[in-house]
Amino acid sequence: MSVDLLLPVLLGLFAAALVVGMTVRAVKAPRGSRLRAAFGPIMGAGETYQELHTGQRGLQDSVIESIQEQESRPARTDADADADADAHADTHGDGERSS
Repeated sequence: MSVDLLLPVLLGLFAAALVVGMTVRAVKAPRGSRLRAAFGPIMGAGETYQELHTGQRGLQDSVIESIQEQESRPARTDADADADADAHADTHGDGERSS
C-alpha cells in the first residue's frame, strides 16, 4: 500500500467507526431520545472545542451554574408577593388624595 492511499484509508476507517458507534448508540437508546443519544458525543466535542477556542463557558456549564444559583437563593412565595403589595400600599397610600 502506498503512502498516498494511507491517509484516505485511515480517514475512511475513522468515519466508519463514527457511523457504527452512532448507530449502536441510537439502537440502544430508549425511544424518543435516539437522536440525542446518537449525536450527543459529537455535540459534546463541538461544545468543548468552542469552549477552548473562544475561552467562554459552554451551554452545559451555564445551565449547571444557573441551576445552582436558583437552588442557593430562596424562592419567592405567594406570601412574599402579598407582603410586597401591602408594603407598596402603605408607602404610596390607598389611592385617595388627602388635602
